[in-house]
Amino acid sequence: MNVLTDIEVLDFVAKHAWATGLHANEPTGVYYQNPDARCLRLTYPERPLRVTYAARLLAMLGTGSDEALFSGALLWLRLWNIGSAQLEKSGWKIMERMRMGYGELRPLGVANAHWFRADEVTDLAAFIVPCFVYGWDAYVIPSNAGCFAFISHDEFWCLTSRDDETRKNLTATFAEFNPQIDDQLAPRFCLR
Repeated sequence: MNVLTDIEVLDFVAKHAWATGLHANEPTGVYYQNPDARCLRLTYPERPLRVTYAARLLAMLGTGSDEALFSGALLWLRLWNIGSAQLEKSGWKIMERMRMGYGELRPLGVANAHWFRADEVTDLAAFIVPCFVYGWDAYVIPSNAGCFAFISHDEFWCLTSRDDETRKNLTATFAEFNPQIDDQLAPRFCLR
């Protein structure tokens, strides 16, 4: 795993936009600028085992269930300090201790994005779990899937697909989380 700053993420997304179709800027975040892009809102996982299952599905985003197809992904934390500082501190400690395992000593406020290599899908799932548990805003951006995910502190998560075929595959994969097209999210994640 490599850790990136916001500026490095914006540069990375811009450099690869030709292949991914993704765009990113401050303060908008990540989005598709494509008329076929759609957002699917999903029900929030409420039980611990559902959180770990949702995190695993997000880590495998765009691969079906074949780990061999995972070719890396970016987890970009956008908001991790909302709510009670007394409760948030345990999440910060968990995340910073996991990062130390990779030799990363900078705090989240300095470098808050994480690039996971093709052999680190399980690590990515572990890093996604605190995002659900603590209600942090985070993007999960697979390197080659034609989609991305967003976890919100407002207790929703969504998948944004670049095209209809990808949306249909996501709807099937995430069926138990009741994915519904949400046109209210489109101005944020699907600029037309």
